[in-house]
Amino acid sequence: GGAKAICVTVDMPTLGDRRRQMRAGFKIPDALATPYFNDRNTGLFKIGGSPKRAILTWPDVEWLRSLTALPIVLKGILDPEDAELAISSGADAIVVSNHGARNLDTLPATIDALPAVAERVAGRIPIIIDGGIRRGTDVLKSIALGATAVMIGRPYVYALALGGSDGVRHCVDLLRREFETAMALTGRTSIGEIDRSLIW
Repeated sequence: GGAKAICVTVDMPTLGDRRRQMRAGFKIPDALATPYFNDRNTGLFKIGGSPKRAILTWPDVEWLRSLTALPIVLKGILDPEDAELAISSGADAIVVSNHGARNLDTLPATIDALPAVAERVAGRIPIIIDGGIRRGTDVLKSIALGATAVMIGRPYVYALALGGSDGVRHCVDLLRREFETAMALTGRTSIGEIDRSLIW
């Protein structure tokens, strides 16, 4: 039981202009709202009754590191220099993420940002990538470009909506089978054999 790690989003002091969500009428149900939930219009968190600007700094990450032995994962890294700062601040892993390209227009695709981040990290900590993982070949390309693992969002959400826990299991099984097939078709018998030579 209990948490296995702490994941902190480091690049989102306020929500972006998510027009699709606004058009769809999306909002957090009152039953799930907390005093700390970000107000989309002001970028302020209400802490102790007074609003405070929600800006996370590298010393904040170091402070968090001093409080726990749990692994700390920092989500929202797209720049190699930020990856270096994450390591020096005590992060145990990073997530190369642009939040599904929903928060800030014109951010690079995560698969495009990954190689430079991976080169800078140089194997010192795991790199997870999210954004657009839909097929086993997406997993293969991500690992070839330096990711240790991938995260999925929409595929499992759609699977959950359609089939509950069985749907999620089926979704993950499909991705795994496609990934294993892609490995076989590229002549890789282990994940350790997947490298940039796969990318033409």
